[in-house]
Amino acid sequence: MNLINIKSTFKHLQKNKFHSLLNIFGLAVGLLLFFQLVVYISYEKEYDSSYDGAERIYRVNYDVTQDGQSVLHSAKTPDRLYRVLKDEVPEVEYSAVGYIENVLVRYDDKYYTDQPNLWVDGDFAKIFDFKMVVGESKLTDKLTCVISESMSKNIFGNARDAIGKIIYVNEGMPHEVTGVFKDIPSNSHIHFDFFMPVQTFVYYHWVSPEGSWRGDGWWTYVKLKKAATQARLDYGLKTVADKYLTHLANQNRSGVFVSQPISMVHYSSDRTGELNTSTRERTISALTLIAALILVVIWMNYINLSTAMARKRINVIATYRKLGASKFSLIKLSLIESGLINLGAIVVAVILYFVTRNIFDRLIETPIGTGYINYREIIALILFVMLAGILFTSLISALPLVKVNPALTQQNKTDKNGGSQWLVGFQFFMSCFLVICSIMITKQIRFMQTAELGIDLSQVIVLKGAASTNSDSLRYQRFSSFREEVLRDAEFVSGTATMNVPGQPLRFRNNNVTLPERRSDLKQEITIGNIDDGYIETYQLNLLAGENFAINPGLDSAKVLVSESTAKILDFNSPEEAVGQRILMGNREQIIKGVVNDFHHEGLKKPEEPMIFTHEHPFEFGFYSFRIQGRPEKALAYLQSVWAKHYPNDPMDYFFSNDYFNKQYNEELRLSRILIVFTIFAIIVASLGLFGLISFFAQQRTKEIGVRKVNGATISDIMMLVFSYFVRFEVIAFAVACPLAWFTINKWLQGFAYQTTLSWWIYLVTGVAAFIISVLSVISQSYRAATKNPAEALRYE
Repeated sequence: MNLINIKSTFKHLQKNKFHSLLNIFGLAVGLLLFFQLVVYISYEKEYDSSYDGAERIYRVNYDVTQDGQSVLHSAKTPDRLYRVLKDEVPEVEYSAVGYIENVLVRYDDKYYTDQPNLWVDGDFAKIFDFKMVVGESKLTDKLTCVISESMSKNIFGNARDAIGKIIYVNEGMPHEVTGVFKDIPSNSHIHFDFFMPVQTFVYYHWVSPEGSWRGDGWWTYVKLKKAATQARLDYGLKTVADKYLTHLANQNRSGVFVSQPISMVHYSSDRTGELNTSTRERTISALTLIAALILVVIWMNYINLSTAMARKRINVIATYRKLGASKFSLIKLSLIESGLINLGAIVVAVILYFVTRNIFDRLIETPIGTGYINYREIIALILFVMLAGILFTSLISALPLVKVNPALTQQNKTDKNGGSQWLVGFQFFMSCFLVICSIMITKQIRFMQTAELGIDLSQVIVLKGAASTNSDSLRYQRFSSFREEVLRDAEFVSGTATMNVPGQPLRFRNNNVTLPERRSDLKQEITIGNIDDGYIETYQLNLLAGENFAINPGLDSAKVLVSESTAKILDFNSPEEAVGQRILMGNREQIIKGVVNDFHHEGLKKPEEPMIFTHEHPFEFGFYSFRIQGRPEKALAYLQSVWAKHYPNDPMDYFFSNDYFNKQYNEELRLSRILIVFTIFAIIVASLGLFGLISFFAQQRTKEIGVRKVNGATISDIMMLVFSYFVRFEVIAFAVACPLAWFTINKWLQGFAYQTTLSWWIYLVTGVAAFIISVLSVISQSYRAATKNPAEALRYE
């Protein structure tokens, strides 16, 4: 019987090649998108899970409050903390600390700029347990390092040749390579090619060997003992805070250390000092919903077309029933047909997945191929979903078959088929909903990219500061000479050296700013920027009151510029009133020399922050920014020649300020691209479903159309008949999609400090587009039926 069913199914599919191919194509493309999304979601959810015992690894965060208000909410802690945790908290097996820096690496005559490096100390190698290719990873001996396998091949040719070699870091610090580790999966927030010991800093007397309880500049990690719990860890951290953060009581403040599972670090976005870019959990939830909707759409499209195709064989099914076929055998027939079509679609989708996976990675700018992904779980999920889909679609598609009455000589094939109309309506609801959401997300991204920032990033070239002069006492003089020669060229307007550039968090924050006579601290953290006299002109800020910094930083070592909002929270009534006033930054007294306008140093996801600027040349690397007024190509060529003269030991690394700033919106751009792809897919599937159903409708109504034409119906009358059969369901779908999309987008926009508006034209464009798609689908299929000779339809009546 199964063999007969299989032969019958093949004959039926062969007889209806066009609609069978539509079915397989719709399923295959939908499954392809589903596979890509599932793998990407797994990539995000598996962040930091590749380490042995990852469930026992925690990052320690730092919170400071004053009178119940948050003063500090940081991912970083004092560097003294990790040194006491094993002794003070019984649940802690290992503790370690990290400090990020992008370094210049030299070996022989080869230079490697901007290399991601983490300076570490304590039990870092034991917590993260890197898979070593060769050598060992102690990371506790000064002037040593371990490097990644890919970097060892890049520098030395292979991993074994790296052991014992000396590389020179930044200004020439010699580090011996003691080990090579397997490349860390890209879905890890600790993703570096170099790890070097903090003991090197101690050796050069850059940090204290004991550490300090003040400040919050270091990332602290712990690994718990197997029987320990997070609750016990938090209790121990509270005990440590109460014991060692007593200095905060002098400021009427309290501090607490808070543990965070390493698996959740990637989703943290509200803390200052995050080590790497984060993804919002709601984005992953949205993508999970999209993946589920893909299945719903493709299954509904399959059910639509399969149900319509089943009506063409109702008389054949009636004959089977007369010959003794049971309803269960008809369900088996539907199951075989569904299985064959789904199997064919799965094969096509898998082939397309391997062909397009690199394209998808580039589209969303995520290196999924180098990440840690649990493919066993993915395959198990896909198999379960596919089996569920086959069972679900086959049972629904079998309903028209089991309803066949074998007692009737001629079966009714022209029922109103309201179910199919509702399915088409649902597909159009999904299409309208996604079109509105896609347009709004794109509009919000465009709004953030083009909004007035209070700062001008166009025509600004940014160079990464020279690393080889990091400890040079004449570092500032070198830059001054470099800038002076650059500005001799007419292509350049101004230049500045800063610790940070717009688009990245300011490195320093101060939660201890006040007026001397008040002697009480602000209950607000203020960001601190290191700039020079060229900053205002280079980034086109407005000096609202006072004066700019002098060229010589020594003349302004006790003076600061403040933003307008900083002047307000210091209780000055105007920018002019703030000029010349004294403020305390910790124990250091400063004079306000000028007030500048508020501006967005980071993107519009966050509100403008109050800022204070000190006149200091950046230590470590910093950035050198130049405003140009001519062609970038010409300016870059001149910059390169001047750079080579002043910094012969550092390759020139540059980027454009506005491009760098807009990288903050990569998460939204990724979501937008995925949503646009799925929207196009949903529209295509909805159109295919409507296209197929109109075709079946025209075939089923052949006699009716013939009679209407004999009685004088025109081609337009026939086309309106077909159009009216579906249009009311599409109108309902559009009416339901609009408020739901409005609600969804409103919730999504709440994650942004500054939001675009929900414009009426978005709904108009969506409605017109849906109407045009419907009309084109109707015209493409109904015109043939309307122009057919009625004698052909009535010759056998």
